Amino acid sequence: MMRSDDLLKRLEDHPFKPFRIHLSDGTRITVEEPGMVIVGVSTTVLPTKFRRSPQGRRVAEDWRTAALLHIVQFSDADGRSNGGRRKRP
Repeated sequence: MMRSDDLLKRLEDHPFKPFRIHLSDGTRITVEEPGMVIVGVSTTVLPTKFRRSPQGRRVAEDWRTAALLHIVQFSDADGRSNGGRRKRP
C-alpha cells in the first residue's frame, strides 16, 4: 500500500524528475509538475488533461482523484521503474 509520505517524497525530489503513477486498474498518469498534485491522507488529486491559458500558462483542465491504496508503483517518465511498492498476493 502506498502512503502519502511515499508520494510526497517523490514530489519533493530535488531536482524534480517527471514520473508516472501506476494505478491498480492499469492506468498510468504522468506527473510533470509537482505543484499540480494534491496529496491527502488517503487520496490524491492528479491532473490528467491540460491546456494553456491566454497568458501561456499550463492549467489543469481535467483531473482524477485516486485512493493512495490503488497506487501500485512509480516509474520514471523515461520508462524505468523506481520507488514502486507492488502488492504481494
